[in-house]
Amino acid sequence: MEEYYNADDQAQAVKAWLRKYGFSIIMGLALGLALFYALQFFMAKRVVASEKAANAYVTLLNSTSIPNSPVTALIADEIVKNYPKTPYASMAQFFAAQIAVNAGEYDKADSQLQWIIDHSKINAFRQIARIRLARVLLQQQKINDAQMVLKKVEDKTYIPLIETTKGDIYLMQKQYAEAKKAYESAFNGASQFSGLASMLQMKLSDPQLAQVN
Repeated sequence: MEEYYNADDQAQAVKAWLRKYGFSIIMGLALGLALFYALQFFMAKRVVASEKAANAYVTLLNSTSIPNSPVTALIADEIVKNYPKTPYASMAQFFAAQIAVNAGEYDKADSQLQWIIDHSKINAFRQIARIRLARVLLQQQKINDAQMVLKKVEDKTYIPLIETTKGDIYLMQKQYAEAKKAYESAFNGASQFSGLASMLQMKLSDPQLAQVN
């Protein structure tokens, strides 16, 4: 049976898929693990957030059933304004930043993610914010800024995601050897992030990387 696509067609299809879904997948993996560690942090320290902050956050979660709802952004802003010292403020900023990215308001997303880096007391949250900020900066072609954000490692658990993002930066710069090295480094610890290993395999299958020795 003849192949429906040749190698170049398949490579282009893979690239298109990654461009469309890669960012969302990586961010979903990162935030999911961050929330898990945050829960462990709360239990270990017996941190009890204020009832009002908790209720506001539940309202925020409920509002996300409507994609890109302006109400979600408003609630997130109120949580940050009224309860800045609670973990809910950082969690709300993650939602607000995603809404800003979806709307193409990258500068706003930059500020919201930077707020988490500057104010959160949870290492996992700060690390996720750095990864997300780097990817938002990459979308804006701010390569040097993206690289600077990733230089500081707040939580080594996320090194596979950090290396994946570095690989994407190198790939944009057409530094194929460095990109391949970063992806391979990420692959070594990818098992803890569901779906990351298969994504990295797709990235490494890019003909421009496959031919790198």
